[in-house]
Amino acid sequence: MAASDAYLQLHIEPQHPIVLNDLTAALGSLARQYQDFALERDFAKRVADAKLLVASAQPGSIDISLVPELAALIAQAEVIEKFAGHIKWLLDLFQGPGAGTADVSIKDCDDAINIVKPIAEEGGEQTFNVINGEVTVNVLTVDANDARKIVEGAAQRKAVLQFPEAERRQRVSMIWTRLDREKAKTEGRSSPDKALIEEIDPKPRPVFFTDEMSYLKEEMVQDEENPMQKVYFVDVEVSRVEGKPTAYRVVGYHGKDDLGDDTPPTSLPPPQPQ
Repeated sequence: MAASDAYLQLHIEPQHPIVLNDLTAALGSLARQYQDFALERDFAKRVADAKLLVASAQPGSIDISLVPELAALIAQAEVIEKFAGHIKWLLDLFQGPGAGTADVSIKDCDDAINIVKPIAEEGGEQTFNVINGEVTVNVLTVDANDARKIVEGAAQRKAVLQFPEAERRQRVSMIWTRLDREKAKTEGRSSPDKALIEEIDPKPRPVFFTDEMSYLKEEMVQDEENPMQKVYFVDVEVSRVEGKPTAYRVVGYHGKDDLGDDTPPTSLPPPQPQ
């Protein structure tokens, strides 16, 4: 690759080793986003021509150089800059209130989750840079906290798109009544985890997590000697049979406080519109 060629650099500094499948899924989602981007803006006429190529990969902290496959008459720097702006728009979207009304697809939600999942799962940060010769422009930096917000926002938007009639409750107070230290349960008829959400039902109900949000269980209970002595502030989807709650699925997490403390935690963000 010549020094004057423009390219999009994905720089990843993980806190822990990244699962290979998560990295390849992130690159696959970037490729899918580029395909839609290139076709919509007439940078490519056919799906087969809308390819994003890995020009190089560096050891140590992960540096991946991405370039589009373009016809000679199209300025590569222009395409890279606009595509980088598109990725920034997509990831920023799911950190703010706009995700609830934006015209996005389930695929967009999945791609946003995949792109940041390595950092959401393993910590650290990732950066998108546009490099054109000797000029480097930082487009977006995502740390672990940002990545988890993006995953939560995208997962919630995806759930609304998939099941628009589902019952959802935001920022409810949940108390664990039974808790298994193993991984979160994401499917099935029963769960080893049960919790009480008094404003919905006076009885404890099984608790599940979405696949995208399964990491939340560990985040909620890690470093706690007795999670039963905490109250957790969560977003849930409520499953009902004949009008009675039968289970909860956690789709968002906003913090915890000591059980019995009537003062709401100051770290809770304001409610976001659906």
